[in-house]
Amino acid sequence: MFLAAVARQQICAGAKPRGRSRGRGTRNFFTLPTLGGFSLQKQYRDTLVFPFSREQVFQVVADVDRYSEFVPMCVGSKVLPDSLRTDHQVLSMNPETQRAEPISRRCMQAELVVGYPPFNERYTSSVELEHPWRIVATAAPGSAMFKHMRTVWEFAENRPRQGEAPANPFILPASTLVSFSIEFEFASLVHAQTASLVFDHMAKRNLAAYLGRCQHLHGR
Repeated sequence: MFLAAVARQQICAGAKPRGRSRGRGTRNFFTLPTLGGFSLQKQYRDTLVFPFSREQVFQVVADVDRYSEFVPMCVGSKVLPDSLRTDHQVLSMNPETQRAEPISRRCMQAELVVGYPPFNERYTSSVELEHPWRIVATAAPGSAMFKHMRTVWEFAENRPRQGEAPANPFILPASTLVSFSIEFEFASLVHAQTASLVFDHMAKRNLAAYLGRCQHLHGR
């Protein structure tokens, strides 16, 4: 996730979005209280319309084993095979209708390595994938770098509201409004000092990396 890549991650449920956007909606980095001039806590949110189907985008984000091929600064990624399980008929909030609907939720553990000189940091997270509209990643306790980290992806079909003409009739109908958010707190001032600017830059490049992956796999 955040990478979607930044952790041995668990993906768990999140919520929202309500409004629709046909381009970049919000892009905000929130820096919370600082210590010695460096923030230990950060939050970042971004939205972007991908010109691909929701299923295509979901599968790219869910493919944790391939993160090291395209996610910024991810130098290692793998799903732990013994951690896979499926929970059937779980209620999940549909971000399009704002109603709880039954789904099959896949859960897994993923191990990722993030490289930024002079460090390579290894993380584990628990992962839940609520197909087709949400992926949430929560870093496992005990990380040397983070006290906590949580990433939420949401996918909504980007279509005109009832009675509204498409913004651009030449755009292919299969497009997806992708909402991405991450919040994390560094475990120590040392990590905040060495990694803060790196992770700011990494978060801002994240959606572009996944869009590029969709383009590589599906064209356009």
